[in-house]
Amino acid sequence: MWTCPHCKQPLSLEANVWRCDAGHSYDRAKEGYVNLLPTNRKGSRLPGDNADMINARRRVHQAQIYQPLAQALQEQVLSLGPLERLLDLGCGEGYYSKSLVAVAPQATVQAVDISRPAVRLGAKRCPEAHFAVASATQLPLADSSIDLVTSIFAPVEVQELLRVLQPAAYYLKVTPGPRHLWALREALYAQPRPHAAADVPLTGFELLRSQALDYERHLAGSQLADLIAMTPFAYRGNPERRQKLCGSEGLDLNMSFSIALYRQAA
Repeated sequence: MWTCPHCKQPLSLEANVWRCDAGHSYDRAKEGYVNLLPTNRKGSRLPGDNADMINARRRVHQAQIYQPLAQALQEQVLSLGPLERLLDLGCGEGYYSKSLVAVAPQATVQAVDISRPAVRLGAKRCPEAHFAVASATQLPLADSSIDLVTSIFAPVEVQELLRVLQPAAYYLKVTPGPRHLWALREALYAQPRPHAAADVPLTGFELLRSQALDYERHLAGSQLADLIAMTPFAYRGNPERRQKLCGSEGLDLNMSFSIALYRQAA
């Protein structure tokens, strides 16, 4: 299932310890995940989203604010037919990993994120999937081992995707639509800019189809504060505007997403 981040050999689980034949070992946490991010590859003491951002995201997801997106992803996955191994890349606290498990119960669902607090929460939330702390640039996975990779608002390394995907396998990418959370951007920035187009060509992949998903939600109070806290808006934009916004009557927000399905080119 996993490979050793040091020697690339397969890991096997023995008495809650993942081991390779070269003698490297990694403890399985009580929540079920494994940390496969070597210290010299962390880049910082606590890489990835912090606990405050993760907990805010968990509350937003519990409020089903992103449920239409999760449903759209499920429909995309179901359209591909039976799959054996799925990877949720940049899985966060496991909200979309849980959605993948629901529509592909026959598959092995693996999930990785560089944030340990996120992976810990994801493993607790979705014990049916297999979670690891790891970097998207050096995935602890064997070559040609995955049928579908999903990335929802997560950075990826295209060459790593090509390495771990089986021939003619799929990559499902979700990015913000051009006017995602536009009212919030207008409230925080003097000159807000739309997000760039998402369904762009990727070297080694062919674009099969793209889908725009748009809907509206009114958020106020703690939900609006959590939405801000879970995104880069938590530390970007005008701080005085941000504080004023959290105490306002709320905003009507356009939730806008671009969903692109790619297949590894022959």
